[in-house]
Amino acid sequence: MTNLDADRKLVAVLCADVAGYSRMIGEDEEGTLAALAAHMTELVEPAIAGHRGRIVKTTGDGFLAEFASPIAAAHAALAIQEGLRSRNVDVPETRKQRLRIGITLGDVKVRDGDIFGDAVNVAARLQSLAEPGGVYTSAAVVDQLRGHITFAWEDLGEKTLKNIARPVRVYRLAAVGEKTAPPTGTAEPRRRMPRLIIGALITGVMATAALVAVVAYGLLDSIAPPIASPSVPPTSRPALQVRPSVAVLPLVNQSGDPANDYFSDGVTEDIINALGRFSSLTVMAYNATLPYKGKAARPVDVGRELGVRYLIEGSVRRAADRVRISIRLTDSDQGILLWSERFEEQLKDVFALQDAITRRVAGTLAANLTRVEEQRALAEPPDNLDAYDLVLRGRAELRRNTRSGNREARLYFEKAMQLDPKYAAAYAGLGLAYQDMATLGWTEFPEDMLARSEELAGRALSLDPDNLDAHQLLSQVHTMQLQYDRALVEIDRALLLNPSDAASHSQRGAILLWAGRLEEAVAALETAFTLNPNLGPQEAFALGLAYYSLRRHDDAARFLEREALRNPDFIFFPVLLAATYGQLGRTADAERMAETVRHRLPVFDPQTFGSRFQNRAHHDYLIEGLRKAGLS
Repeated sequence: MTNLDADRKLVAVLCADVAGYSRMIGEDEEGTLAALAAHMTELVEPAIAGHRGRIVKTTGDGFLAEFASPIAAAHAALAIQEGLRSRNVDVPETRKQRLRIGITLGDVKVRDGDIFGDAVNVAARLQSLAEPGGVYTSAAVVDQLRGHITFAWEDLGEKTLKNIARPVRVYRLAAVGEKTAPPTGTAEPRRRMPRLIIGALITGVMATAALVAVVAYGLLDSIAPPIASPSVPPTSRPALQVRPSVAVLPLVNQSGDPANDYFSDGVTEDIINALGRFSSLTVMAYNATLPYKGKAARPVDVGRELGVRYLIEGSVRRAADRVRISIRLTDSDQGILLWSERFEEQLKDVFALQDAITRRVAGTLAANLTRVEEQRALAEPPDNLDAYDLVLRGRAELRRNTRSGNREARLYFEKAMQLDPKYAAAYAGLGLAYQDMATLGWTEFPEDMLARSEELAGRALSLDPDNLDAHQLLSQVHTMQLQYDRALVEIDRALLLNPSDAASHSQRGAILLWAGRLEEAVAALETAFTLNPNLGPQEAFALGLAYYSLRRHDDAARFLEREALRNPDFIFFPVLLAATYGQLGRTADAERMAETVRHRLPVFDPQTFGSRFQNRAHHDYLIEGLRKAGLS
């Protein structure tokens, strides 16, 4: 029987054309063609190849490309537009070549290297809507970008596209810090006022019924009335601090009953206290922000008066047996909304609920603040980095999960230690880099790297006994040494220091996974992803493996498929997906993943994969799935 799906695949489709191309050809055909060829060779082709894309075909004044990941497609599109802006600086206005780009995610049919289908048509229609220099995407793409703090987008609403049966929600895409408004001198479609949002949540992460459901929304239009400024003498305004500082303004009671003020005020104070447990943040005291309750002023003014970089605002609404808390994070310097989210739960024990929501709000806020700060550090000129910024850069490099990123991270941490020999976070960061070298097989001497990690963790704790990163690092080292009891002791110490830290919950889940306590592992890992949906591929792998080991194969497949899109370079997702598909009887998918593993990891040994399991039966079940996929 013919497999009708053999020539179909799910891809991100990018369509681009040069605005005003016909006019430029009419005025100067030779010059226009030469300039376009140079742009393609020197900018477009390297940008697409660098993000693992493929140019399907060129169309005279544009091109069609495909990517395995919508995140890669978005990065490539923004890189191309930024490159063109730089190349156009000294070009006369009438000769500047500006691209219009459209991106969507969808199923396509492949024939002789070309691709066909609705996804191609939608991308082409989005491109035709875009202004010169703009990137327009569909909701399918934005859903995958949520949680990636490097992207910003503006919701333009639903549009009816030619020859497309259903309306498509359209977004204007930009990089963080870049204005989403069209370039000066270009036509702007009629739309609502600009609304800048940052993706905050990976959609679809499974959560247990006991956890508060975290649902990402777009921009919270009416989250609270405008904040206003109490009278503060100009001379009393503190200077903005170098390290990330945040003020939590009193949450607005939107329940319609002033008697519920105690609840919104209590949540505000608890969030402040919970954030204060994150040593990387400076948090303004509750009394400092209380004068802003019920007032109205610009975030820029409030930030200047309080001397903070970030503002947290929000509202609390209690209705019948449910409570909803809406939160937004703003860059007070620029008045830009960075992140927003809603937390909603059934109201049973009001104080227990208040504690639960506070923990989740604080953990999610801290995680997003950390990512924002890392992006800010990466934008700093290299000669303007203090030890703190160097550590942030090092952490960002580690999250790339590459050899080169690990090498760069070690250089940053070592430089930070030179600048500040008593900075515990730098020692812990360097120790984590060595630990990753041992874990990911980037060294011939893994035991030496683990010993170095343990030594650096000890040094960090001698400088700061409450350093969270150092306790986490020691826990990871003990896990690698298969000393799960000692690993749990260290990670439980970290959780005592900060119960809202997603990384600690994730590490605890991984330890419980290898120790064979699978249900507890899933609970801890799901809590971690609830607190921080942006956790890395190793944490996602642990949760996927926990689902698999519990025979929750459908959950494992759905979760791992999405995470593989987010982290296409993480080779162990195809390995675990191969085993999962094997157990589900999805033979074609299992064989496809197995071939990917053979191609990208020719030395893969199924017998040693997952060998940290304390329970031999769990390891055997993993090998069984790999064998069904043809990896034996």
